[in-house]
Amino acid sequence: MYPFTSDTCFVRNRWYIAAFSDEITDAPFERTILDTPIVLFRGQSGHVVAMYGLCPHRYYPLALGKVEGDAIVCGYHGFTFASNGKCTRIPAQGTGAGFSQPTYPLVEKGRLTWIWMGDASLADPALIPPYEDFGLEQPGWKASSNSHFVIAGRSQLLVDNLMDLTHLPFIHDIAGGDALLHAKFVSEDRPASYRLKRPSQSPWTDFHELLFGADLAFEGMSDMHSLTDFYGPELIKTSGPITTRIDGKEMVPSGIGEIYFMHGITPESRNSTHYFGFTTRNFRHDDLTLEAIFAEIDLAVRQQDVDAIEAVEARLEHASTIQRELLSKADAPALKVRALIQNMLESEMTDGR
Repeated sequence: MYPFTSDTCFVRNRWYIAAFSDEITDAPFERTILDTPIVLFRGQSGHVVAMYGLCPHRYYPLALGKVEGDAIVCGYHGFTFASNGKCTRIPAQGTGAGFSQPTYPLVEKGRLTWIWMGDASLADPALIPPYEDFGLEQPGWKASSNSHFVIAGRSQLLVDNLMDLTHLPFIHDIAGGDALLHAKFVSEDRPASYRLKRPSQSPWTDFHELLFGADLAFEGMSDMHSLTDFYGPELIKTSGPITTRIDGKEMVPSGIGEIYFMHGITPESRNSTHYFGFTTRNFRHDDLTLEAIFAEIDLAVRQQDVDAIEAVEARLEHASTIQRELLSKADAPALKVRALIQNMLESEMTDGR
């Protein structure tokens, strides 16, 4: 399946974002993940549960039932399943059953809840991408601008989009985006991620002023860079402008901080994707005006990416059979990541996991 050589397109042994934690309540809801309907709910104890979403009796959606204690009750015939999936009650016969509904490892960690759809014996929470790397739930940092889209497009199109930022001046019309067209990049294979650093120079722009405030405006050019971190097919980080030096000043003003745009990528099906977005920053935590303006901008920019990906997906399957993909130098990081994912897919097929 484009762009991979294998028919399978899901890397299963990863922690994917299932939901923002505040989405999961005692009102069950269904979310399809890796082509599997999952019912998510929070029991009376506060424990979160991910269970196969169709009742084994008549395949009625469990999300249309209700939570009782830490169990879920099917809304069709009252079959009841404990949080570990065990069928504890069949009202029509006054017993339970020697049957367990499939459940999936679920880890609630701050604002995110992560699900493991692969081999449960490999579901080590230490494999969740490191929050300290992007300031989530860390002292001195603030997270905001939660968003969730369901993209009518395969997940790899979003990965490709985020690894090649030369689309910024065209899809997004972002001030200063032209600098990325010719920026060289330095890559680094880190323990936590495959990292790209794009050094550039920039004057003070309207975008800087929006982020950091007019009091920190500088004259002349500054040395800056942007970061992209590929943690896996489930999460990518991109950054705003990270200022490292300003001409005529020995030190960068402390108020010029860092902002990261987080991109959670959870395949819904072969041709659709859950896209979870949020930002983290280490400056202007209490500025509600900035919060409101930036949330609106962030949502609009992500929607532009969604629209572009859906336009590609609509004709991709046919187009890829009649025309070879034309690649440029800017595609090198995306090709590197495709190779990493291809290796993950092949490894799982070889291991049978």
